[in-house]
Amino acid sequence: MALNSFADFGEMQRSVLQEICNMGAGNAATALSEMISSATDISTPQVKVLPTAEAGKIADLLSRGTEAFLIKLSCDMQGAVLFIFPYAFIERLAGTYFPGVSVKGKGDVNEMVSSVVRETVNICAASYANNFSIMSGMTVDISVPESVSAPSGEITAVNPGAVNTCFVNNSITINDSGKSFNILFFPELKTIQDFMGRIGVEC
Repeated sequence: MALNSFADFGEMQRSVLQEICNMGAGNAATALSEMISSATDISTPQVKVLPTAEAGKIADLLSRGTEAFLIKLSCDMQGAVLFIFPYAFIERLAGTYFPGVSVKGKGDVNEMVSSVVRETVNICAASYANNFSIMSGMTVDISVPESVSAPSGEITAVNPGAVNTCFVNNSITINDSGKSFNILFFPELKTIQDFMGRIGVEC
């Protein structure tokens, strides 16, 4: 049965999407752990299907008071991945390379700190996206991280004109400090259907 909207996704499709993103976040957490030489942990992913305007407002709200970066997926998989880094997490991250650094707000994100953050986004995004390729054989490219404060427009553009938007929310925590960040994945309906078809899930 063809599904015409994310609102048509049943429990099976939601569970599969949850597990896919759980594995992607696991890959990103492993990459982060290697970067900072500390154990990490991931949350249970939450799959949400909401009216597009509401999903955009949530993304904008979560991005306030943080450093947020948008990665666009292209080639066989279309979508957007939003990385939301609170300043407490950035301070712990940057402290790996610059002991004693203080990052309490945007004014403390100097060139050195920004470089560490962007490199972390690149590495985690590549690890996250690579999971789609491994599971399905799809070719997945990622864009250069784009700093965003209100990403709702970019998120709406993933599924233009759609009434509903799907997103999956994971958090990754550095165990030694309890500092965490969020990854929100906004897939395009057509390509997530293609992905599920390739791994044998009716969609």
